[in-house]
Amino acid sequence: MRVFIFIFLLLLGCSNKYTVYRFDNGDDYYIDGLRRVEDSQKRIGYQDETGKIVIKPSFKFGFPFDNGKAKVTDCGNMREVPGSGGEHKEWISNNWYYIDKTGKRLP
Repeated sequence: MRVFIFIFLLLLGCSNKYTVYRFDNGDDYYIDGLRRVEDSQKRIGYQDETGKIVIKPSFKFGFPFDNGKAKVTDCGNMREVPGSGGEHKEWISNNWYYIDKTGKRLP
């Protein structure tokens, strides 16, 4: 019984409310010092190389940062790329915009 309680407490202490976004069959890459994370509702946010969440997950989808900005959206759906046999998917949205590394919407 003690072992069970210990393992339960260990797992509880290791739980994290955000997970690293999966890309190319592995964890997302750090690009421009940040990588994507997602919450339990699959919303996208960003963390720095120390693991600190710098932009809390709030986007329906977001691309990696490049030159200090990232393309994100608050709506849309993922679909299979035609002719890819299910191997490739793309995000479809009619409301893309860019954010800076603080999460501020760019003009």
